[in-house]
Amino acid sequence: MFRYRMEGTEYALVDEHDQIHWAGEEIAVAFTYCLDEQGMEGTLHKHGSPEKANAWAEKTRKKFVDAGHLDMANEIVVVSGKISLEDLNKIIEISGYVGIWYKRLQKEV
Repeated sequence: MFRYRMEGTEYALVDEHDQIHWAGEEIAVAFTYCLDEQGMEGTLHKHGSPEKANAWAEKTRKKFVDAGHLDMANEIVVVSGKISLEDLNKIIEISGYVGIWYKRLQKEV
């Protein structure tokens, strides 16, 4: 199982053997935010490099728009910057937590 920890000023994605798979000063999470059949509001798709998360989001949005699914394209969200380690690890470990976190984040703004 993967988790994040801080290595100096960088977020580091490590495995169960503490091997680093990615590191960067900023982090991003890409997800869809909508109510699904089970009542979950967020589904995580990508995390890690802001550049890669944004590239995935743009590519996926374009595919949805091209297929006539503007509503689905508009459900894709990317949040990047500084995210607490506690929240970040919950986002990647707990299915649907990204939606709970995002709803709380919106209330703080």
